[in-house]
Amino acid sequence: MTRFQWIAGTALFIALVREVLRLRWGVPTRRASLVRVAVWLTALIAISDPELVTRFANALGIGRGADVVLYLFALAFVATSFYFYSRQVKLQRQITALASHLAIADARRGPASPPAP
Repeated sequence: MTRFQWIAGTALFIALVREVLRLRWGVPTRRASLVRVAVWLTALIAISDPELVTRFANALGIGRGADVVLYLFALAFVATSFYFYSRQVKLQRQITALASHLAIADARRGPASPPAP
């Protein structure tokens, strides 16, 4: 194993153990924690055995393992961008509905203070 594999493997192992412990302690975002565990575990395996990634890439018809990693990250980036964009649109709609509700409630109550003479 190379020095990088030892250093990165140790860091990834610590991150993996931390996530597993958070999962056992009942973190409220269980699904997100499970995704993080899967990512850390996959990264640990890929760094520990780079030839495995190359064999996986070859099985998919891609020449190099680095290429399949790049493609997966590009797809993950696009999916994440779409997810956060849809969340932003949803939040904007909720804020608009809340502002509308508050404006209507204020209009029904009338002015807060009497008008100045």
